Amino acid sequence: MSWPDIFPVFSEEQLDEFYEDATPGEKAELDDLYDIERVINPQPEAREIVSVSLFWKNVHSSGRVYPEPTREILQNAVELGYADRFDPWDHYVKPLLELTPEILANHPDLSVRVHLAKDLEFLIDDLVKAGNEVYLMKSSSINHAPGSLWRFLPFGDEGKLITVTDTDRLHDIESDLARTRLMDKSGVGSWRLPIPNDLIDECEVCYVPFIACQLGVRGGLLEVADLLKAFSWQSQRDAVGHAVLMPNCGPLPMRFHTWPEYGFDEFFLAVAAYPRLAQDGMLTFVPGRASSQLMIFDIEYVTWANPASEVFYFASGSCC
Repeated sequence: MSWPDIFPVFSEEQLDEFYEDATPGEKAELDDLYDIERVINPQPEAREIVSVSLFWKNVHSSGRVYPEPTREILQNAVELGYADRFDPWDHYVKPLLELTPEILANHPDLSVRVHLAKDLEFLIDDLVKAGNEVYLMKSSSINHAPGSLWRFLPFGDEGKLITVTDTDRLHDIESDLARTRLMDKSGVGSWRLPIPNDLIDECEVCYVPFIACQLGVRGGLLEVADLLKAFSWQSQRDAVGHAVLMPNCGPLPMRFHTWPEYGFDEFFLAVAAYPRLAQDGMLTFVPGRASSQLMIFDIEYVTWANPASEVFYFASGSCC
C-alpha cells in the first residue's frame, strides 16, 4: 500500500469537472470568496513573502455570530464578550503592527503580505504604516474558510519564496525563514511539519502532512487560485473524499474536512496541495517524539515522488 491508497487525493478529473460543470454563478461566488479587490503598498521587488491571513469570524458555524467589526470592538472584544478563543487585537493585530518593522529591518528583501478581510478595511492605514503589504480581499470570510486559505494564494507567485504562518507566530518567524531558505538551497519545492499523531479519542484521523501555519513553498509550483476554488466547490457538493484507510483498522473519517469549518485549510493542504507539491520534493521536519503509522506512508510517498526529499528530526516534545 502507498499514500494514495490510504489517503484521499483531489484528482485532476475533479479539477476539470469544476472548469466544465460549475455554473457561471457558482464561479462568480467563488471569485468573490478568493479574489483580491486591491493591493496597498505593493512590494513587487521582494523575493521572499511571509504570507498571513487576517479576518475576524467565529471559526465554527455553530458558534455565535460576531458583530460587524470596528477598531473599538476588536480592541475591547474580551470586555464585550466576543473573544471565544483569543483577544483578537492583542493576539492577531498587534503582532503585525509591532513585529513587522523589525522583521523588515532584518530582511530588506522580504514582504509581510497580509490578506485582509473586506470588513477589516479600516486597518489598512495602520498595517501599511508598519510596512505590511496589504491584499484587501473581496470577501470578509464565512467562518474559518475561506479566510484561512487566502494565505496560500502566493503559492502561484513565480520566483518567490513563500513562508506561511499565523500572525500570532510572527515572533518565531526567523526559524521558519531559515527553513524556507534551506528548502531553496536544497533545490526542493517545499518544507513542512506534519501533525505526527494518527487518531483522537473519537476515532477520527488527525494526521495531516502539513501544519497550516508552519510551511514554506517555492512560488509558481501550483495554479493555486483555481485549485482553491475547485476544491471548495467540490467540498460544498460533498464530492471530496475524507475517509482514511487506517492500517489494521479500516476506513475512518478525517477530523476536519467540512466547509467552511475550522481545519478546512489543512484538509485542502492534505488532499489537494500535498500530492502535487510532493513531486517537487520536500523537507520534512519531525519532532523527535513523533509516533505515527501514517507518517511512514507519508515519508515513503514523498521520497518516492522526489528522491531529493529529506527528513529532519528535531528535539521537541510537541509538533510546535
